[in-house]
Amino acid sequence: MYNDQKRVPMSRAETALFLSGLFFGGAIDHAILALLHSERTPYGARVGIRGNWTFAGLDFVIAVLGYVLYRQLGPRSNMLSR
Repeated sequence: MYNDQKRVPMSRAETALFLSGLFFGGAIDHAILALLHSERTPYGARVGIRGNWTFAGLDFVIAVLGYVLYRQLGPRSNMLSR
């Protein structure tokens, strides 16, 4: 992955942070749909209300793991902390 300004490859820490945000957004989407008693995912797959809660939980766990990985890889070593 590249950032826009310098065309420098993203560090592993930046990639982990990006994926953490992506999965956190997915967790929010699934949780909202479950609260609305929707049986479909944001992509239209029919998984039921319990399925949306399950996907919300899985997405949240992946988001937390991504953020933990970002913190372990050292946020001081990437462009975001400068």
